[in-house]
Amino acid sequence: MKVTVVDCSVSGHRETYYKQFCRTLLAMGHETSLIAPDGSGLDASIRFEPIRTRRLLALPAGNTLKKKWIVLCNALILCLNLAALHKQLREIHPDRVFFACLDDMLPTCIPLWLFERLLPYRWSGLLVQASLPKPRLGIVDARRCLRAKYCTGVGVLNEYAVDELKPFQSHILLFPDFADTSAPNTAYPLREQIRTQANGRNIIALLGSVHTRKGTDLFIQTAGQLPPDAYFFVIAGKSSLDESQEAALQRFAQTHENCLFSLERIPDESCFNALVEESTLLFAVYRNFKGSSNMLTKAALFGKPIIVSQGYCMGHRVDAYHTGMAIGETDPAACATAIELLCNHPQALSEARFDLYARDHSTGKLTECFHQLLNDLS
Repeated sequence: MKVTVVDCSVSGHRETYYKQFCRTLLAMGHETSLIAPDGSGLDASIRFEPIRTRRLLALPAGNTLKKKWIVLCNALILCLNLAALHKQLREIHPDRVFFACLDDMLPTCIPLWLFERLLPYRWSGLLVQASLPKPRLGIVDARRCLRAKYCTGVGVLNEYAVDELKPFQSHILLFPDFADTSAPNTAYPLREQIRTQANGRNIIALLGSVHTRKGTDLFIQTAGQLPPDAYFFVIAGKSSLDESQEAALQRFAQTHENCLFSLERIPDESCFNALVEESTLLFAVYRNFKGSSNMLTKAALFGKPIIVSQGYCMGHRVDAYHTGMAIGETDPAACATAIELLCNHPQALSEARFDLYARDHSTGKLTECFHQLLNDLS
């Protein structure tokens, strides 16, 4: 059948996801097309169309009135994006549509009947965060769209979100939170810089998009508590911080010889993997984050221990697979203790099941996921 994969962003690991979905569907024998920002590196038989949607506006920090205005603006942008996508899909006329990140495509201010007219194809998608904006200011719960007559199933990365979604859609599949397995780029200059400056010290790394929700405050608080001759702290990735937050980070790095903060985008997954391989331990103590992250998969692939927030999906998985430690997300003393334990006491990882976690979140699991979705759509 003709299956079109849709996504509107390449941020984070989104590009990795949607391109792998296309490869899996093509390997399953489906006529596959892609509507997304970038289609490079795909098989020539996959039809690619650049997506024509507008980007959503970033929510400002602290300014409540401006935040409410941005919420309303984004609601309008979602409607306009859906109308633009309707035109593109009409040119392809697929049998099935799969949204690689459903979170950014569900409208929040139009009636269900209009949504069904704008998307008159059988569709499914991956709900990456599971928790969508709560109803407010005329913005309704976007999850109601999962009740649309053409919606035939939804994938999730977080097994602990299934019960929350059941009232909206009964057909829910757990997708693997896979990661790109490209060989590390050993020529990546930042990797060599880190290795040189670390000079044999344990490397504690916060990688990927840099934002306060990634636990940057806890990271630097912990860095100030541990002996600088034993631990080297790295932040690397594109910054979403404001100017004052960036300046505070850089001031900290300038006054702490055991820190290297690079607030530039990591060029590609090979470079990202080079930094993971070079690290001793990965830091992923995200704030108020209930979902899954493929940093757990990256850690498992390279056999690196990871520290995460307790009480949520990532914490439950680390506890189940024994691949690191889960701590309170605002507790620098606990974070410092966890780093010391995981770096210096091998017995702390004696029960670690890195290989099992990597298998449970491998791309091979996608074939069965799509098989179930497409069979149920027939």
